[in-house]
Amino acid sequence: MAFNWKAFAASFLDTQTEGIRERKEEAKEFEEEQEELAKQNRKLLRDRTLLANDTAQMAEKAMELGATRDQVIAAMSSGAMGMKTFYEKLLAAANQKGMPTLGAADIEQIIGMPEVFEVNPDYVDMNFKELAKIQYGAMVDPNIKSEKIQTSDSVLAKLFGVDAMSQAKQRLQDRQYMGGMSIADVNELAEQADYDSLFPNLGVNFFDKDFYGPEAASEFLKTITDIKLDAVSGTAAQAYIDNQRNTHIAKLQEGGEFYDEEYASNPENKNLTPSQIEEQAKEYLIATQARNIIRGVVANYGQTGLFDHQPSVDIIKEIMGEEFLNTEMELIRSFNQQEDDDSDTDEPITTTNAPILSTTQTESIDDSQEEPTPDTSEETRTEEETTQTQAPSAEAQKEALLAKTFPKRPSSLSAKRVGWDRDYKGKVDPKSGKVIIAPPRPTDGGEKTKELPIRTGLLDSPTGKMKKVTEAEYWDETYGETHDPNTGLPFGYEALLED
Repeated sequence: MAFNWKAFAASFLDTQTEGIRERKEEAKEFEEEQEELAKQNRKLLRDRTLLANDTAQMAEKAMELGATRDQVIAAMSSGAMGMKTFYEKLLAAANQKGMPTLGAADIEQIIGMPEVFEVNPDYVDMNFKELAKIQYGAMVDPNIKSEKIQTSDSVLAKLFGVDAMSQAKQRLQDRQYMGGMSIADVNELAEQADYDSLFPNLGVNFFDKDFYGPEAASEFLKTITDIKLDAVSGTAAQAYIDNQRNTHIAKLQEGGEFYDEEYASNPENKNLTPSQIEEQAKEYLIATQARNIIRGVVANYGQTGLFDHQPSVDIIKEIMGEEFLNTEMELIRSFNQQEDDDSDTDEPITTTNAPILSTTQTESIDDSQEEPTPDTSEETRTEEETTQTQAPSAEAQKEALLAKTFPKRPSSLSAKRVGWDRDYKGKVDPKSGKVIIAPPRPTDGGEKTKELPIRTGLLDSPTGKMKKVTEAEYWDETYGETHDPNTGLPFGYEALLED
């Protein structure tokens, strides 16, 4: 039987026609699906665009607050919330300082960046809006070239529909749809994550810093002013002041029981008047009570504007002395790098006018009940004896204090913590709220049977090393700033009783 060429040709053409039809229909369906998908993705890209525009606005405002372009780009590239976090910290700092623009040093306290950070040249000329849109998936990165679609100019390819899908993809890529983007661009962006950093390996840190501004300065100055009044008020403070004055007079009184030839021969001591001694004693009491407050303020604000505020600097210098001030400022300049302190003694409080007597010397005069205080007139002694008779005993005061429960120390997140430290630190147990009663101060000298941690640096932090001290030295370190060496009562206990 002869081969039927006509039947074969007819069958072949039918098969090819069906194939051409299927390929064209498939391409048409794909194109329609992509168009419908683009309609659904429009809202997503609009939302991303709004977010990118907000980020770009915050970037511009950050520049107005003093940030550099590199710092802004680094913040934008640090995460989806990076720019918002950076801007809010800048704004908070500016408000705290009461200034429209922050300095470079201030901003460095907020954002930590790599020492070497260079913006990719491909993005140097881009504005913040373009950079934000790229990262938030609202704009095609112009530096990333789309893969070129391969189409054929062959007549046969078009005739048989071989190129139908490629042509459909090309039309999707060429057709402008929204914001200068094609349907293909819109759908491709929608498949990306909501945020993709331009510099994913960039190590950026945001720091929580409190800046020293008008509000903080006002609170600090008021606190110190209150301390200056409170520290020299009350019977305990007055007793200390009187004791310093009387001891000075006694050590100068030739032939008296407490005459000190070496002390009296020093012109500086000889020329000091009793009123000057009283002022020195007051300054010591103020420095003792204000020390922790000042150290706390230095720790919080030393790097963020404290030493730029001259009234605050002046009052720190007045109370703690120039040496203390210079030491703290030097520590700030060295960015809180602690020195290795191998000495066996801690630095004492440095004041312009230190008290002239040791606690033991003071104690010796207070405890001498059989001998009247030199230079004290009969009238004065009578008044003191009357006062002592009328005043409650130290033991009664202790019992009254121990019967009370005071507020526990607030957490570090509470604004009331500073006030608690001012009123109760060293005098009240921070956990139980019970008053701290000190034992009588031991006499100077003796063996070093106690240990104390060696502290150094801006925060008076432990070095991990210990030093041997005497019983008296241990008492001075533990209770010297807050308690009376004779009675063991906290300074200003009258206020505690009234609390």
